Amino acid sequence: MNESVGASLPVRKRVCGGKRDIRCTACALLFSKQGLEELNSPDGFQHRTRDQAEASIREGCTMCEHLVAIASEKFGKAWKQDDRLIFRNVRPPSRQRGTGIDVLQGSIKSASEVMTICPFVKQGDPAAALIPRRPLRRDVKSDLVFTAARKLIRACLGDKPSEGHKHCRYSRDTVLPTRVLDVGDSDDPDSLIRLQVNDVETRGSYLALSYCWGKPKPKAEPQPLLLRTNSLLGLRSEIRLSKLDQSIQDAIFATHSATDKDHELKSMATIYKNASVTLAAGTAVNASDGFLDSVPRKPATYLPEDKFSIPMEDDQVGTVYLSAEPYEPDHPLDKRGWTLQEYMLSSRMLIFSDYELLWQCKEVELQSVTGNSKGLEYQQPLESLPWTVFDEEAEPFYGADDWDKFYLWQTIVRQYTERELRFPEDRLRAIMGVSTELEVLWRDTLIYGHWKRWFIPLLAWYKPEVAKVKRRHLTRAPSWSWASVDGEVHYEGRLEVQDAKINTLTVADVVLSCRMLQEDDIDEDKAASAIERPDFATKAVTREIGDKDCQYLLLGRTKEDENMEKGVGLLVLQMDNNRYRRIGLVVFMDMSIWEGVPYRNVRLEPKAQRK
Repeated sequence: MNESVGASLPVRKRVCGGKRDIRCTACALLFSKQGLEELNSPDGFQHRTRDQAEASIREGCTMCEHLVAIASEKFGKAWKQDDRLIFRNVRPPSRQRGTGIDVLQGSIKSASEVMTICPFVKQGDPAAALIPRRPLRRDVKSDLVFTAARKLIRACLGDKPSEGHKHCRYSRDTVLPTRVLDVGDSDDPDSLIRLQVNDVETRGSYLALSYCWGKPKPKAEPQPLLLRTNSLLGLRSEIRLSKLDQSIQDAIFATHSATDKDHELKSMATIYKNASVTLAAGTAVNASDGFLDSVPRKPATYLPEDKFSIPMEDDQVGTVYLSAEPYEPDHPLDKRGWTLQEYMLSSRMLIFSDYELLWQCKEVELQSVTGNSKGLEYQQPLESLPWTVFDEEAEPFYGADDWDKFYLWQTIVRQYTERELRFPEDRLRAIMGVSTELEVLWRDTLIYGHWKRWFIPLLAWYKPEVAKVKRRHLTRAPSWSWASVDGEVHYEGRLEVQDAKINTLTVADVVLSCRMLQEDDIDEDKAASAIERPDFATKAVTREIGDKDCQYLLLGRTKEDENMEKGVGLLVLQMDNNRYRRIGLVVFMDMSIWEGVPYRNVRLEPKAQRK
């Protein structure tokens, strides 16, 4: 780019959609034939220095404002005022011979990172000849997509146990679940679907389905087909496809191109871990919705939200849509409590998403089965969790520091409790697959969602302000457990020093050796240093406590920063049976209030019995 043009700040003004949109010379030149030549040159397109771009923003260039925001987030302080932003055109292997601006890759001399921007234009737009990427239409079931998916599956599995992805191999134990659907032969149009019941250990490969059962629609027919004791024999001989929920039908199509509920829940880990592939019905809200056809709540095509007018030849104006951030799919499946463990435990997943069929395994991050050339780089909405945590061979190499595992469990609990459960009593059941697996790998015992090894630190959970509850479910779990309340749960910082000690820890009885204080025991000038975080909404606190006084139970100390530590404890209420019920969490900003307080044995209230 000519240096004088790059340093100048003239602007061109156009009207786009009734709104005045200003484009500086550098940004206008970026999306032009001359700009394309420079983008493809060894030196790249020399856009602007930070100083020049900020001056251009003051002149009104909205694209400079957009580019500066992206670059500032990517490069941070490394982007100096005189450091020039340089763009290059990057084409995917499938379009090496193509023309036009495919992917803009921005860099600066003082940083090794690059910023990536994908431009889109609509068909027939004046800029369409320069930019080949069009709005993305949903395609999760074409021959092209399924062929690409099969290729990824073959690469991951390999033909022999010694082939394929190393980190995905441990899922080769091919014992079938207790019940599977035999979907028949895809080449036989008259092939029947049968329920196969494996009364003895039977080997074979199978697919798992992760989907939302959902709430029945107000005027919908009863659920088409349910497995009951009285229907078992008939289902083993034949199942009519039309009687199955649409999501089940779609899963069967994709494969061609409760008395024992607790027993099956405990097998959840191996069911998903050992499945050849898990099919995830990402877009379906209910089982009756299906996931292969259009998504009613989504636009028919995808375009980025950020759009800019570009002056073209013959005094025409094009409109360019720029995508610079990973696309986070909007999956009802990701809001459901049960499906977290299905995601975590599955070795390989095909996710039927908003616009594309996505693939993920233990060695390949979330991506479209056809690659990311269409302009969508995907962002997994879940925090990354190490796959090897479920690999028995890799376990000794992961989490040599117990705090790694401790943090992992806190992450699981936080992500899980942010999700919805149709039946709140499933609070512990819906994560049983993960906990059962971890009990074996970590050689520890989980008691109402708390590991024995980290029992004291895991008591330091709290309810954020937006998730306070009206009541506690003591017949589900003891008050000290996060499972006794509904909704989102967070944790206070890691306890550097544990003050409380365990005397007795069983499912039925918890006795701590700890220090306790009454609020009246604290000097008046230090009383405000104890910050209470009740689990309950304001009115519910009054109902829960009544006219009784709460006490403070010290768990330990955590560091706010290198120069400041704080205490963490429980807000508890003494019950009539001389046991203590949790009311919330307390943070102590002044630890001097605990000086001279003796230790005593305190018994926590157990889970209540159902009447």
